[in-house]
Amino acid sequence: MTKMKELKIVDGSEFFTIKETAKILGIEPNSIRNYLSWGKITAYKFKSLTLISREEIERWKGLQK
Repeated sequence: MTKMKELKIVDGSEFFTIKETAKILGIEPNSIRNYLSWGKITAYKFKSLTLISREEIERWKGLQK
């Protein structure tokens, strides 16, 4: 189950697209989409964008170690 929250305002330095998140984590964008659909990553909706917070990315970096 996808964990999705809606945003009214976005700080561009704190949120990243699926493609940007995948690049930061060194994995494929489809892996991010799978994690989202499985509810393993919390994402945010802003208009038509799906965004992942810097905090969530840092959490995943810690899990990769």
